[in-house]
Formats: sequence, structure tokens, C-alpha cells
Amino acid sequence: MATIFIAEDEPKLRQIYTEELEDDGHTVITADNGKSALQILKTAEKIDLIILDIKMPQMNGIELIEQIRGINNNVPIIICSAYEGLKTDFTIVTSDIVEFLIKPVDINYLSKKVAE
Repeated sequence: MATIFIAEDEPKLRQIYTEELEDDGHTVITADNGKSALQILKTAEKIDLIILDIKMPQMNGIELIEQIRGINNNVPIIICSAYEGLKTDFTIVTSDIVEFLIKPVDINYLSKKVAE
């Protein structure tokens, strides 16, 4: 199974994602803001997938993606955002991003995408 990192400032969503992914057998590491996410990612031994909220305190998701790519250019990223307009305006959407999910995220669909 995979080691999944979740950067999400909303506690309830973090809990829902974590419970679902752990039930699927994955190891989950979480952060509640961009700055702590970056610190964890700098020291993490193995991250197979990142699930990332765009709007977070201390460092937003776009800034965080730029920092992540300086650390690990290969880890896949799934973005979860309540701001659907970002999907078309998102200038970083390239091969770096495997999926852009609009909140509220269908947890079964997220689980399916993680399995892929």
C-alpha cells in the first residue's frame, strides 16, 4: 500500500480523507497548513502521493506545489479545492497534477483515484 500525504486545513475533511484511506490500507501523514506541510515533506522518507488543498494558511497550495517540485519532481499530486474556477485558471496544471477534484470531494472517487 501507499504512503499518502494530505495537506488540508479543514479538520473534518482531513479526518474523512484519513479514515477512508487508512481503511483502504494506506499509511496517511497529514498537515493543517502549507508551512508545516513543507517541513514534513522535506524530512519524509517516502511519500507516494500528495493530496493537497489549494487554500491553506501560512502557504497556499500553489506555492506549496512549487516548493514540492524543488524537493521531489516525481510524486503525483491530487488537488482538492472548493474553487472550481481554479481548475481552468490553474497555471501549474501540467503533468505535475494527476487530478483536480472539486469539494465536496466524493470520497469513493478519491479512493478510486488513489488506487490508480
